[in-house]
Amino acid sequence: MVEQTSRRDSAGGFTLLMLSTTASILLLTVTLLVAASEDVAEATVFGKAGTVAVTVGAAIVVCVSAVIAWRGSGSAVRAVAVGMSIVAAVLVATLAYLFLFSDNTQFGAGLLLVCAAVLVALGGREVAHASGTREAR
Repeated sequence: MVEQTSRRDSAGGFTLLMLSTTASILLLTVTLLVAASEDVAEATVFGKAGTVAVTVGAAIVVCVSAVIAWRGSGSAVRAVAVGMSIVAAVLVATLAYLFLFSDNTQFGAGLLLVCAAVLVALGGREVAHASGTREAR
């Protein structure tokens, strides 16, 4: 009974792949929007370089978190990954808020970033719930 409960709490490899792929596509789409349009780039106080840095950094964090959750790792590495996921999710959510409620409102980019922030946070949750090794699952 305990084994079945722990299996339901942890995500499988396909779920982690879909989570990281979807979040990366959303984040990199916003990166392309910012790179292609000056109106989108001026919608936040971060500017073009800051927005690109946040979105690409969050995409990297969610992919690394998925790998750590799938492969398993030591508690120190998992703690760092969870911390990075929290920081990335907060930055992406802040960026989404700025896109949605700035003077030059960009609803499309804001909604993409809201979804991406939730997925980045879910990636951090999966790292927190992952066991130390794959065999322990």
